[in-house]
Amino acid sequence: MNKFLKKNNYIISILFFPFIYLLGWLIISILIYPFPNFYSNKSLYGTIFTFLIFLISLPKWCKYKWGQNLFQIIGINKFKEKKLLYLLVLEFLKSLFIILLICLFAVLGGYATFVYKFNYSLFLNSIFLGLLVGFAEELVFRVWLFEELNLFFKKKYANLLQAFIFSLVHIRLDINFVSNSQLLLGLFFLGLYLNQWRQTKIKSIYLPICFHASIVSLWFLISTSFIKIQTNIPKILFGPGEGIQINPIGGIFGILMIFVLLLSKDFKLKKLIPRKLINLKL
Repeated sequence: MNKFLKKNNYIISILFFPFIYLLGWLIISILIYPFPNFYSNKSLYGTIFTFLIFLISLPKWCKYKWGQNLFQIIGINKFKEKKLLYLLVLEFLKSLFIILLICLFAVLGGYATFVYKFNYSLFLNSIFLGLLVGFAEELVFRVWLFEELNLFFKKKYANLLQAFIFSLVHIRLDINFVSNSQLLLGLFFLGLYLNQWRQTKIKSIYLPICFHASIVSLWFLISTSFIKIQTNIPKILFGPGEGIQINPIGGIFGILMIFVLLLSKDFKLKKLIPRKLINLKL
């Protein structure tokens, strides 16, 4: 088995996600017959089954492909570390500061108004959405993709590639080139920042999940419950999209704030980013 994996490393890596995606769709296509209600949300359920297959196969993939233990890689047993709670709170506060600052800029600029539409359903939806997106994307991009790229490239270049691919898959066909370029840059910086957990004293996937989930949850909750975004909001400043569909990480304010996090003293740039890029004068 190991000899086969080593001999066909590139092919297996490239075909892994198309294969499990096809398998997920095959399962939902079969389940539609006994459960016809699945048909109305076939795409959603197909994605869910694909991710479940990914979760089931990841520990074995990690063992045979990378020669490592998945739980050790992602630091799932780090709850015993006393400092972990402090670091998680810190990541949450960083995301809260970013979202609140962007919302404040929008209100002060006359691009949003304060409202109060809070209800527990929206609150629970925001938590579920954030955890789902944060958990799924961190496992896919910061664990599986980075470790796969790390087999073929130096660690610094694998880090750049995982961030670039992470941003690339979020490109939207319903927005123009400039907006997509902003989104690409903002998510590229975010991908670099989220992978910094590998350089912390407590290496745990909980840290990027916390920051990622908090950004998604807080933006959804605040933009649906506490502010009403006007149609005249400048997309170049606040990100592409309309209303609650705006992605604040793709706006100049969001890009600059994530970039500041990248340059902060607790992010060890020299270990994860090639020296040429660090010394590049913008």
